[in-house]
Amino acid sequence: MRFNFYFLSVFFFLLVILLSSSYSLGQETTTSIDSLLEFSEQKVAPEQILEDRRSLEENIKKAQQFTFQLNRINQVVNSPLDTLLLQEGIPNAERYLEIVGQRLDNQDSKINLRYLNALENWLNYILEDLNKGQENINQRVDQLFAVRLKLDSIKRDELTRSSLRDTTLLPGYQQTITSLNDRLVKTDSTLNQERFLAAGYQSRISNLIIRMNDIEERLEAQKRLLERALLEKETNYLWEPNAFPSTERLIFIFRDSFKFNLNITRNYINNHLGNNLLLILLFGLLYYMSLQNLKKIRKEKEFSELIMNRIKYVNRYPLFASLIIIMSISPFLYPNPPVSFFSFLLILKVTISGVLLRKRIGSNSMKIWGLFFALFLISITSNLYWEVAYQERWHLLILGLLGIYLGWRMISLEKEKEEALPKYIPIAAKIYISLSVLGILANILGRFSLGKMIGITATLSLMHAVPLVIFVAIIREMIYLQIEVSRANERDFTSVIDYYDIQKRVNRFASYLAIVIWGYFFLESLGILDSILRRVGDFLSQPRNILNATFNFAQIGIFFLIIYIATFLANSIAYFTQIRDQQSDAQRSKKMGSSVLLIRLALLITGFLIAAAASGISMDKITIVLGAFSLGISFGLQTIVNNLVSGVILAFEKPIQIGDTVQVGNIEGVVKDIGIRASKIKNWDGAEVIIPNGDLLAQSLTNWTLSDKQRRVELIIGVSYNADMDLVTQLIQKELEVEGILHSPPARVLLQTFADNSVNFRVLFWVNDVDVWVIMRDQVMRAIFKSFKEHGVEIPFPQRDLHVKSFPGLIQEKVFKADD
Repeated sequence: MRFNFYFLSVFFFLLVILLSSSYSLGQETTTSIDSLLEFSEQKVAPEQILEDRRSLEENIKKAQQFTFQLNRINQVVNSPLDTLLLQEGIPNAERYLEIVGQRLDNQDSKINLRYLNALENWLNYILEDLNKGQENINQRVDQLFAVRLKLDSIKRDELTRSSLRDTTLLPGYQQTITSLNDRLVKTDSTLNQERFLAAGYQSRISNLIIRMNDIEERLEAQKRLLERALLEKETNYLWEPNAFPSTERLIFIFRDSFKFNLNITRNYINNHLGNNLLLILLFGLLYYMSLQNLKKIRKEKEFSELIMNRIKYVNRYPLFASLIIIMSISPFLYPNPPVSFFSFLLILKVTISGVLLRKRIGSNSMKIWGLFFALFLISITSNLYWEVAYQERWHLLILGLLGIYLGWRMISLEKEKEEALPKYIPIAAKIYISLSVLGILANILGRFSLGKMIGITATLSLMHAVPLVIFVAIIREMIYLQIEVSRANERDFTSVIDYYDIQKRVNRFASYLAIVIWGYFFLESLGILDSILRRVGDFLSQPRNILNATFNFAQIGIFFLIIYIATFLANSIAYFTQIRDQQSDAQRSKKMGSSVLLIRLALLITGFLIAAAASGISMDKITIVLGAFSLGISFGLQTIVNNLVSGVILAFEKPIQIGDTVQVGNIEGVVKDIGIRASKIKNWDGAEVIIPNGDLLAQSLTNWTLSDKQRRVELIIGVSYNADMDLVTQLIQKELEVEGILHSPPARVLLQTFADNSVNFRVLFWVNDVDVWVIMRDQVMRAIFKSFKEHGVEIPFPQRDLHVKSFPGLIQEKVFKADD
């Protein structure tokens, strides 16, 4: 028993040892722990340690990967923060908050509406810079946060806690781990510094934007208050005792306003350097083109003097003419320009206009212009005041009365031809007088701000109308010069009829553009441009419903505007190409002719697609419209579609070109236009016949100028039977040897027929130009008649013999003598 118990005890002990060994072996096969490495203590679950720990070889690879990641992290962390915009935007914002905050908190000063608009525009520029800076800072913060996550993942890795049990075995490995840990500490420190820097800027900008939004709300409230009080009485009637609120002296208001507007203008120009560069490039390009066109006309054109006499400004002042064009369109190149910037451009334009008018108008008109220019400068200065200055009341009344007198004098000078006032200036003077009267009445009735606004707007609008009238004339002249330069032949020039037609077409477009520019300045001067644009925008963008369709007027307006622009461009290209082809002596193959039809179609189709996309019309709706259109074709639009397709065929095959002499049926004349649906032929009577394009292809078409402009002329000449036929042939042949008649093919004189009263000769000869064949036939016939008369060749005429069978006396008729 004792032996059995001992044996069982030993056997159980061995079994336990064996099972323990098996369990250890199993664990070593699932997770290999490198016995060469040891790890620093860290509060991590044992099973997690077993899972994370790697072999020595794997740690070497991991160390290399972490080193590369740290290099990339250091590149991001060490890249400098872009604070250039912030260094300018933050001080500007702080200065703005200080200045505007003091103005708004000062209850003794009364800020006018124009100053509030300027402050609001300035605030928008500063907010734009701050928002851009905040966007950069936010990107930097997000970038640094992502780097923080990567760095933390490296620091948590067990590689940073590992080391060799015996550091003498692999000293390079231990050095790599030590260097990695040092770089981690350094990168972590640098990263924290960058994060603190970015967070500082972030909080500072956020605080500034919050304060700027508060100021913006206060400005909006002040604007609404002033707009509502604009028509209300703000001071005494003119016949009552003065009740002006206490304000600063006018000279101090002028000084502060000048500094303020100078600061706004300088900041605006600095914030739009790209626009300034574009404007300078456009001016340089326009000035260079003007000089080149003038140079080519003077050197290459035979009738250069005639061409130069048709223009007034560009040939004498190409520099000023280019400046007028660029400065007139400049408001459309600048977003929300301040009043001071407007005033700067307007002073330049009006001054240049005075130079251009100096030799164009009479002496009396020039004197009135000088007085108006003085009123204009005073109005510009008063318009820039930031505070309501009631001391100006009597000044504005006197200047308003003086302006009304000058406007009346300008209207009276319209009838004097020697004064040569530009067109539309008297109309602008009438508008000026009406506005000045309204301004004076408002001033008298105590509406000082309203009266000042209307009176100053009247003066600025009148003076702005003058450079715009010149602007229209300069556009006409530049386009006309370009047309003349495009003619290859030095003897070619635009006829008087085409010249006036070109002027009429260009004048219509340029006048519309000038009216838009004038209206833009007019509304801006009144300070209601933003309000009108906002209300119009709200009205146009408001959704409308018809049945199940939802739309707004903005979509409709955009659609028709783009269609109008495409149509205008297509028609303008066709018109100027038509003039060029009609007056050009170039070969038929070099003329644009019917190819313009393809350009017009391309412009119209492209315009329609752009209009549909811009107005939000989906392609499925367009497909429905096209389906309905195809259904209409099957019923009643076959003729229209036939003409459209025929127009395309004419454009590709080119059987006719503009300027060709053609005959369609009984209609003969010169092709004036090849349209999409129909073409125009001007017959020899001067009437323009419109022929559908389908008829041009369906009927017999004769083109006298398809391959060349030569034409054969045929004459039938009869002579007496008593004439010498050889002499007649020689005389006719001699008269055919003149300039204008081609030698190849040679002229021929053929005896044609023996008629009742004459022997008929058939004369055939060729002329080089179909346009002169009638003139050459006239010359030849006159020369032959003269030659026959000199040589006694008789040209017979029909004769009849009359046989009288009875005498009047036989029937007792009374015969009178001629004397009776």
